Amino acid sequence: MATKPYNKKIFLICILIATFLQWIIYELLVRAKLGLPAECFSLAQVCVVLVVAPYLAAYAARSGDTTVPSTQLLALSPNSERLRLLKTLVISQLPILGWAFLSIGFILITADMSFVQALKMLGVLTIYSFSAGAVGLWGAQVFRDRLFAAEFAYILWGFLVGSMFLLTPVERHIDNVQPLVPIVLHANPLIAVCSIFEGWNIFRTPLLYELTLIPSYDFTYPAWYVIGFGQLLIGGGCLLGASRISRSLSTLKLCL
Repeated sequence: MATKPYNKKIFLICILIATFLQWIIYELLVRAKLGLPAECFSLAQVCVVLVVAPYLAAYAARSGDTTVPSTQLLALSPNSERLRLLKTLVISQLPILGWAFLSIGFILITADMSFVQALKMLGVLTIYSFSAGAVGLWGAQVFRDRLFAAEFAYILWGFLVGSMFLLTPVERHIDNVQPLVPIVLHANPLIAVCSIFEGWNIFRTPLLYELTLIPSYDFTYPAWYVIGFGQLLIGGGCLLGASRISRSLSTLKLCL
């Protein structure tokens, strides 16, 4: 019951698509003047991983479901089922991780970025790849469709990233939103990039200064590894949930 690895053609197509997406996002971020080229490049990398990783995992999960009989799935112990899904997740993320490594190497050579910052960004992209992929894996088990699974992941990341813009309507109903600011910053996966590039305050850029209330309050950027740990908790929970759903659906199929 080995998971089928990606062939070279699929690997290359994934890298090309990810590179194209990054170029588009990078150009938009630079035009919005959200930071220096290296900072915008890193933000674009995170966005690409959050977009591509869930679909890759959902695609691998749905392809694997069609090749593994329900009787064989049911025979697996809970730990074996989690291990099977974890293996599916890891293999599904190899193309985007390969792209991340090449992308980090490119920005390290061409832009003002230290080796330590590059290592931290590689760690962030790796963590986000597995966490976002686990969300896609969970969605594949729930919705039984790779597109719906990816869309669910996009809605989740959109809410976490967009929560900083929701403080304005929330302020109309409560007197002080200061306690919510650290929660918003810890939940936003993009903030890890701001922590890596010390001295960069993205909320002081003209665009975000007008769109969010965060600059009006005292705040500090949480460490990148703290945000990464939170993302790992999300991914781990989704992986456990996916394994439970997979076994439950196998049992249901046999009963029917």
